[in-house]
Amino acid sequence: MGERRGAAERAEASSRRVPAAGAEPASVAQPQTGMAATGDPTAEALVPLRDRIDAIDHEIVALLNERAQIALEIGRVKQVTGRRAVRDAAREAQVLERVTSASAGLFPEPELVALYRKLIAATRRVQHAQNREGRPDGPAESSAD
Repeated sequence: MGERRGAAERAEASSRRVPAAGAEPASVAQPQTGMAATGDPTAEALVPLRDRIDAIDHEIVALLNERAQIALEIGRVKQVTGRRAVRDAAREAQVLERVTSASAGLFPEPELVALYRKLIAATRRVQHAQNREGRPDGPAESSAD
């Protein structure tokens, strides 16, 4: 029981956090699924769990945006220091090893690796988009970071 209360308290705290710059307001980013009682005990039991998933999804998106911003800064550092390599395979392997080691095992490793490979590719697309915008402070290359 205490574990459920702790999760509910974390979900409530998450919903009160200020969104990152450029993020949608919490009322848009976090739909409130628990607004009306339906009389269906299954639906009512799912409400707090789904609310927590919504809060976690909000946190994940904020962290993905923060990760992309840091990767853009890494690209700027590489540009300033003259590094020309487009991809760092050793760094990508480190990232994949680190995340699979950190997993509690609930998320199947092949899917976790596939998800991170997509995340790395998406980060490269963000970096390439910034390069195409012609920003002088944009990175010269993409990375696995």
